[in-house]
Amino acid sequence: MPSVVNTFKSHLRDSGLLSAMRWLNGTVPYRFSAIFGFDGDTLTNVCLVDKGDPAVTQCSSQPITESYCVYIQRSAKQFVVENSLNDDRVSAHPKQSSFHSYYGVPLFSESGKMLGTVCHFDFAAMRPTAAVAEILDELAPIIATSAF
Repeated sequence: MPSVVNTFKSHLRDSGLLSAMRWLNGTVPYRFSAIFGFDGDTLTNVCLVDKGDPAVTQCSSQPITESYCVYIQRSAKQFVVENSLNDDRVSAHPKQSSFHSYYGVPLFSESGKMLGTVCHFDFAAMRPTAAVAEILDELAPIIATSAF
């Protein structure tokens, strides 16, 4: 894992957060990778990477309840959706019919306050590999410090 962390830090140092997140997104099968911040009941996008359209770097703010990030906010733990259409936990969720897979982890300040999430998501159903989970878990503290 040190090489992943070092490469991410190198992109971060040399070209900034968006470059580092683009590199990270290139290591996973998910189409999207993003950093979101919690602002009251609003989810604010800090950074968005879309493999299908590199010009996309942001999305609009939205109510937290309209994103899978709400499950992380409620539990302060990672949240995984492999196939939203077969997952009762997201039944009737606004994103259930559009984003079929999601892997996200909470981002915490050094004092332990939950700031937001870093996540991967896709229109297609997919199971995160152990490597995807391990990398995002490992990078979360670095991303939290860089994004907030």
